[in-house]
Amino acid sequence: MTAWPDDSTDPWRSVRLAVLASASAGDAGAVFHLLVDLMGDGVPFPTILFDVLSPLEAEVGSRWQQGDFCIADEHLVTATLETVVSLLAGSFDIPDDARRVVVTCAEGDTHSLPARMVAAYLVFLGWRAVFLGASQPASELRNFLRERRSEALILSCAMTGALPGARECIRVAHEAGIPVLAGGRGFGPDGARAYALGADAWTADPARVDEILRTWDPDPVAAEFGARDGGKDLFHLRQRRAELLARAEATLVKPDGPVGDARLGSDLDLVLDALAASLLLGDPEVMVEFVDWDCSRVTALPRPDPTALVAALRTALRADLPSAIAFLDAAIGRTGASPRSPE
Repeated sequence: MTAWPDDSTDPWRSVRLAVLASASAGDAGAVFHLLVDLMGDGVPFPTILFDVLSPLEAEVGSRWQQGDFCIADEHLVTATLETVVSLLAGSFDIPDDARRVVVTCAEGDTHSLPARMVAAYLVFLGWRAVFLGASQPASELRNFLRERRSEALILSCAMTGALPGARECIRVAHEAGIPVLAGGRGFGPDGARAYALGADAWTADPARVDEILRTWDPDPVAAEFGARDGGKDLFHLRQRRAELLARAEATLVKPDGPVGDARLGSDLDLVLDALAASLLLGDPEVMVEFVDWDCSRVTALPRPDPTALVAALRTALRADLPSAIAFLDAAIGRTGASPRSPE
């Protein structure tokens, strides 16, 4: 199955299929030579990044979501593409007087290919783009930004559940006096979530990053002043995370409850991450969107229904985190399931 429409006007479809075939075999050399040949024929590097390779990320994610790719398949393709993007970016000289920016992924976000492509694009344009990789711990980022001054932090977040980590990365950047340009699916389609978390700017189009950096007039102090913090419920949720996960898992593995598998803990972790993001933003739709997405996933191995996971967590919360319970109820209610089903 492919997520791309059968569009004869798309000039890159056949190239993407060839790249995907080689990347699925882990053949970085074949992908590299294919793309170098395209560039030799006059195809611009940004076109390679954003018209050829970027749609492959969505394709790989779609195949995983539909059960056509396992996690190992997904990791193989993305790791191969990252290798190739790094090799291509390394072929560009960086001017001695290049302006310096840091590019990284939010803490908790393991999807580094989009950020890698943005860093490569900026290097191509003459920036000194320092790429820090996936799931950058905010505490380490703070020290890095203070010791190695940069004009901006470009923060990628592909996962909604990583938004609390994104918030922490934005906060430590602002503490260092560095503005933040945010992007990625995790921030949503219109930037509202990015700005609510204190980002100085947001874009859904990676090709606009250079333009924004050259024309913006950020005010990190003002951006930080308006950022959301999630309130007491988010604080208590973090404090009780291990306890809640244990109680929810115990509920699910009861003899008369849904049967879990070895991935039950990680599945519950994802639900709790989504709840934390929902509380941080004060928006139940974040939780609802996560459950809709999780229900659409197809897996080769059996797993509890996502609504059962949410209901188990709701039971574990009992009645002392009212907004968290309300958000879980909103997610369960949109699916038509009973919030008490695992009890």
